[in-house]
Amino acid sequence: MDFDFSSDQYLLRDSVRTFLDKEWGPRKLRLAAGKVSPELWSGLCAMGLQTLPVPEEFDGAGLGFVDLALVLEEFGRALVPGPMAETILAADILCRFATRAQRASLLPQISAGACRIGFAHAQAGAGHTASEVTLAAERAAGEWRLRGRKILVAAAQAATHFLVSAKPQDGPAALFICDANDLAAAPQPHRAIDPDSLLASIDFDGVLAQPVGDVPNALALARLLETSTLCAALQMVGISAAALALAVDYAGQRTQFDKPIGSFQAIKHKCADMLVALESARSAAYYAAWAAAEDEALLPLAVSMAKAVSSDACRLICNDALQIHGGVGFTWDFDIHFYLKRGKLLEYAFGDASFHRERVAGLVLGDAAGMAPPGLNREGLADALG
Repeated sequence: MDFDFSSDQYLLRDSVRTFLDKEWGPRKLRLAAGKVSPELWSGLCAMGLQTLPVPEEFDGAGLGFVDLALVLEEFGRALVPGPMAETILAADILCRFATRAQRASLLPQISAGACRIGFAHAQAGAGHTASEVTLAAERAAGEWRLRGRKILVAAAQAATHFLVSAKPQDGPAALFICDANDLAAAPQPHRAIDPDSLLASIDFDGVLAQPVGDVPNALALARLLETSTLCAALQMVGISAAALALAVDYAGQRTQFDKPIGSFQAIKHKCADMLVALESARSAAYYAAWAAAEDEALLPLAVSMAKAVSSDACRLICNDALQIHGGVGFTWDFDIHFYLKRGKLLEYAFGDASFHRERVAGLVLGDAAGMAPPGLNREGLADALG
């Protein structure tokens, strides 16, 4: 049985890497200075990345999440900010859950690069699960309107539409879509550890919205929470790979006692531990990507395992890479601190390692904390676990 990627999938990865090596990375982040880059968006759209999960009937590539895994990993390696990853995940949700009219309206715009979609989920004082969503969705005179505020929305300033988690009065939290032009006030940027993530808070009070689908659908929100968490894990794998490469390169150049520091046993052992952590995280994330494409029953478990392992690995690798650099690692002229900052932000996005270990325990032993997603196929999960 062949568990490797195909030659076409590797070709896609190499094409994305070549473009990002030339057009993005820490060098361009310094110049962007915390602002959205139209050139980066247009370049990624020219490669058709926003169309990867879009069916061919809507001018998309019709690919699956396994194909997306390598692309999202490259986004982490090059520190690509939103909203490209968020738009790709939104396209997957629209293809699966939206009405025919919603798909016909939005998917061609996504394929043309004219639609940029952000995901607004986090709220002050609330956790990561769908059951903790407090932003209200109210229906009156045949219209849905949102009431509340979201925080930590990635690249909100560049989005044309938002997918928003909201709770109807008579049902569980679901996914709604609204037009950015309908916002009463512009998104307010956050001061974050990683300013290039372009996080912002948004006031949705009174904003006109539509449920994704004919009626509010909790399964659409559950799927997007899983894939967004997986996206963070895959990007942390890319960040870890880049941080390890920087550490190894610096250890080969920096000398002490007339020898490269990479020749010292302590540095060798540290780099070996970093590589083991990276490959463990990569394997877990790739497995979760397979589950996202092929096995919905295993998806929650696989995603939480991937997020826990990749969070631990990214923290270890970025911290050790910075330690290998020494004090200069946090100076502006060195790149490693960019990866540490983005990794730290993603580590806590959609739940940290501790949260996801508890979630794994709940899924395997029986959910006692309400952390299982709506519609979880427990029989399928039990069969998969043997």
